[in-house]
Amino acid sequence: MEKYKCEICGKNHTIYRSMDIPLPRMISEMSEEEREKRVKEFSGFYYVDDEFLFANGWVNIEVENYEFPFYYWKTWSSISRKKFLDNLEELKTGKVIEFDGKLEEELPFYPNSKDLKTKTLIQATNEGIIVEIQAKEESQLKEDQSKPITEKRMIEIMQMLNHHPEREERKNFDKPFKQRFLQELENAENEYIANEKDFVINLSTGTVLFQVISNKMLEINRINERGFGLHLSFDETHDESLEEIAKFRNKGYSKEFDYHDLDEIPTYQIDLGTDKKRLEDLVNKILVDVYEEELEAIETDSFEI
Repeated sequence: MEKYKCEICGKNHTIYRSMDIPLPRMISEMSEEEREKRVKEFSGFYYVDDEFLFANGWVNIEVENYEFPFYYWKTWSSISRKKFLDNLEELKTGKVIEFDGKLEEELPFYPNSKDLKTKTLIQATNEGIIVEIQAKEESQLKEDQSKPITEKRMIEIMQMLNHHPEREERKNFDKPFKQRFLQELENAENEYIANEKDFVINLSTGTVLFQVISNKMLEINRINERGFGLHLSFDETHDESLEEIAKFRNKGYSKEFDYHDLDEIPTYQIDLGTDKKRLEDLVNKILVDVYEEELEAIETDSFEI
């Protein structure tokens, strides 16, 4: 089941598979200068003042009759810096270590989820950090994660996602996609490329579809001058992603991309330098050909890496 019939609007909506939660507010609300002084980042972890340690991990929600979690929240759990350092050598061996912690940010549709106690499972060789809700108090998030949810509950979550007031507001863009996208590229040129900074521009519909990134972040940087690159990654555990890979590979323009197996994730990248016209053309084609999305429903946001 990759789409469902929405009881709110009657349309067939795509089932979203993941959503990223932004950085903890302790970090996101800092000025750039303050962040440079106080924050250290490495492999999905953030140190703040050599005191607070935040791990970026997955809260998985399973659904009945599916062999894999149907939905993933990529969020932040704070864990003991001391215990992390005490277990660093064991982590390097690939052993799974459990850390007590708590959620640092509220998850959409789950009131009072911030500060819920968690068990964070970390393994150096793992593809991701797993966050399990361990709070003694009852919560909808704990209940949904404790056992596979019903298909009815899954559709309920998807309807909240597709018709959430903030999302509905974002969908009513005051400018067409082309204008919004070109503005993102211009901002990236002025704020990041001109200052030799790496960046990411997400193209999303509530969940990230693919990204425009600094070409210096590509596995193969073919153009010497700083500019833009396209980064597409696919999750082969989902039938929908397998279909998207097939659609992409069947397009002639896919031959221009470099293929990489990044941590067993099929990834396609292309260095476009400063060719914004070609970049716009490829983005439009991929959104329509591969993801079958309406351009005017696409959201864009950028940030420095």
